[in-house]
Amino acid sequence: MQASDLLELRDDLNRESRRLEKLVGGLVAMEQRLSSSTETVEAAALRLHSFYTGVERILLLVSRVVNGGTPSRGEGWHRRLLERMAMSTETRPAVLSESTQLELQDYLRFRHLVRNLYADELRAEPIEQLISQLRETWPCLDADISAFQTWLATIAAGASATTYQWPESEDRNSKLF
Repeated sequence: MQASDLLELRDDLNRESRRLEKLVGGLVAMEQRLSSSTETVEAAALRLHSFYTGVERILLLVSRVVNGGTPSRGEGWHRRLLERMAMSTETRPAVLSESTQLELQDYLRFRHLVRNLYADELRAEPIEQLISQLRETWPCLDADISAFQTWLATIAAGASATTYQWPESEDRNSKLF
């Protein structure tokens, strides 16, 4: 891998993270209005779907550039991608903490639900719960992505991957809304 590839990936991850941050802000703002109309529930469901799609876009970028490819697209590949990104490999540290990966599974399941239901079959309660959960999930995810971006920059600069120190978990949780 060229240093320029790693720096380009870091910049791509930053751009995607900022897009997710904007989406999360919009979802949190919608939380109070969810019970007011079916249209609001449907809009929030679509935004939650977009949230996980954005997360997966980040994971796919890492997988393509650092791992050299993506999981085979058979049954359960979305789940396998998520799980693999919480594991260190010979070429990279874990992109996600185990706790972040577990929290993101809820959003993956919800995206599957949205894809397989008619919009008028969606209920507000699970959507409200997922939006509320974003207040904890997003800062952890953002911290995980930032730590990985720092690792990319360190490697691109020629430093050894073994000298990089991961932030303590309590630091990750300090960026709450």
